Amino acid sequence: MSPGPSKILLTRRTFNSSVALASMAVAAPFVHTRRARARESADVVVIGSGLSGLNAAWILSEAGADVLVLEGGNRIGGRVWSAEEKWITNAGEVPIELGASQVGPSYARVLYAIDRLKLPTLDEDRTVLPFAYHLDGTLIKGSEWPDSPHNRTVGDEREIPAVQFGAAMLARLNPLKELDDWLDPRFSDHDVSIHDLLARHGVSEGGIRLAGHQSDLHGVSALRLFQEQTRGSFEERFAGALGDDGQPIEHWPKNLAGGTVALPLAMAAQLPREVRLGQQVTAIEIEPDAVDVRTLDGGRYRARFAVAATPFTVLRDVSIWPRPPGAQFQAIQRLNYAETTRAFCRIREPFWQEDGYEPSLFSDGAVRMFWTIDNHTGDGEHRGMFVLTNTAGKQVAARPPESAVRFLIDEMERIRPASRGQIEILRYHSWERQPLQRGCSPMFAPGQVTAFANEMILPHGRLHFAGEHTRRLDYGMEAAMEAGERAALEILDRI
Repeated sequence: MSPGPSKILLTRRTFNSSVALASMAVAAPFVHTRRARARESADVVVIGSGLSGLNAAWILSEAGADVLVLEGGNRIGGRVWSAEEKWITNAGEVPIELGASQVGPSYARVLYAIDRLKLPTLDEDRTVLPFAYHLDGTLIKGSEWPDSPHNRTVGDEREIPAVQFGAAMLARLNPLKELDDWLDPRFSDHDVSIHDLLARHGVSEGGIRLAGHQSDLHGVSALRLFQEQTRGSFEERFAGALGDDGQPIEHWPKNLAGGTVALPLAMAAQLPREVRLGQQVTAIEIEPDAVDVRTLDGGRYRARFAVAATPFTVLRDVSIWPRPPGAQFQAIQRLNYAETTRAFCRIREPFWQEDGYEPSLFSDGAVRMFWTIDNHTGDGEHRGMFVLTNTAGKQVAARPPESAVRFLIDEMERIRPASRGQIEILRYHSWERQPLQRGCSPMFAPGQVTAFANEMILPHGRLHFAGEHTRRLDYGMEAAMEAGERAALEILDRI
């Protein structure tokens, strides 16, 4: 049987002063036995082995805690998922990234972990070529959009590229200055749907309809999108010094050699106890002095604290007793994840040279977006990606994968006959169909930021919450690391 909870743990103050010098002694993998599985003990049980759960476990382990990570699936990484299929880039063959795809220059926690784990990086090579448009059943050159009769926007709206319209209008209307402004009650009047915000500020009906081809106009809070835009503007400040030619000296963003999954795998390898795969949690019972966690296969785990680092879309199927307080319970039950369905492609020959339209495509139909990725030579094989979001993404994802792949190819060939026989889908992936994620990114509905964004991350007795959905300041991979760090430090404050 595993050892009981540690009797000596570092305090947060001691941890903060010594973590940079700490070293890990990697223990032998924990041995499974039926008897041990019936009742195991730890200081902290972390539920979920994505970046957030692993960062919480790493910090707590280095502070002296006995930490056990439970993962419901059969792999480590959560939404960090590097596929077996590969793309050809300037850096050679690289895995297709189904989730986290790049590391930005201000990803401080991610970059620190990469440096500490001595993981090699490479320059991200994913420049998307210009867009043609397929709107109202008509193929339109992007260069002709401002004067096109199909452009039903008005005034200076007409100059905004159709594919950028929604983001451009939101950027004009974004009042946030600081990274945490989206959580400030002063901005609660912006916790409304995209449709209501655009209409309130006089955006044309044609412009609102155009924005709806990319975004859920009625189901997403504008504050949630403002948060990402504000964080994106912050990211741009870290691009680095420019050379004599005016170009950045260092290329950003970056990726990891072997795929971004190299990071969670390396983090998991630092933990004294092996991540336990196939342990889907069904119940969490919080007692005054401990937490009991039960899994689908009958496993039982007892700890002083627990960290739930799984999406609320999954956590809502877990029995938590006593039930979390009102706002937090509502968040667990109602906060959803946006669907993103993607099909990653090889383009055999540049068909746009035949039909004379821009290489990429933005559509009001089922295809929505097809990204053509620059290969820097102009001819020969390119990479491509169908990017399906909102209603279109859900409808395509509802099909069996083989049917969805055939549908996408047929639809693209209908819109652009020159693409016939030129697109090969290497990997199709729907995040909504993944039972332990059920979506790609957390998406607050109108009113939800005000209703529970601040309260939902608070500890519920000895149960703490992490995961990208509990972000405060960051986004992407960095948001997951931020959330895990916060949960770990909350626990260290209580020890």
